[in-house]
Amino acid sequence: MIALLAGLFASDEMANLQPVRVAELKHQLETFVSEGNLPDEDRKHIMDILHFNDFIGYDLTGSHVNYSNPGVGGYTPADIVIFGYYAEWCPNCRQNLPAALRLYEKYDDKGLEIVLTFMYSDEDRVRDYVRENEIPFPVLIGSEDREVNPGIRLETTHYILRTLLKDYRRWGTPFYIIYVKDKPDTWFVVAGEFIEGEIDAFLADHLSTH
Repeated sequence: MIALLAGLFASDEMANLQPVRVAELKHQLETFVSEGNLPDEDRKHIMDILHFNDFIGYDLTGSHVNYSNPGVGGYTPADIVIFGYYAEWCPNCRQNLPAALRLYEKYDDKGLEIVLTFMYSDEDRVRDYVRENEIPFPVLIGSEDREVNPGIRLETTHYILRTLLKDYRRWGTPFYIIYVKDKPDTWFVVAGEFIEGEIDAFLADHLSTH
């Protein structure tokens, strides 16, 4: 899997807020699964990246979360969703979180939702992290703790997704995808910390019509 990805995509730099055409990403994923000789279950799991499968499930409060896939139970539509990959040990995530909290407070009653999935993290430490920072939006647990399996980062759909989008950081957190209901053919991606003023302006512009 890793060699295939390395051969398909050359290194490049990600700017802060980048539009990504979903059709192009779908084509890249289809190429990946067709050349990878993968079991059908793995193929489906990888293609479900397009439905934000890492952000569907039960959060730490036991509530079911689904802001992305109408074909799955419990779907709740939202005007804009910021999907974020985090890790509780990640200093850049800790630095960017206050900005995310401010944006949520400002726009949550205007159609914004935020969902964080913690990757390579211990669940108990994530629970402490959420409690200490008083995170009000859904938090899900993704892959297992990196201390348990240091190689887990190479086995996640998070790794596949960010590699396709030319993010070659070792662990790749934070990583954000902004989904706009009125623009389903385009994702807006930030690899790394987002610039609060840029995202604020983006949200103000795209939520002003709702």
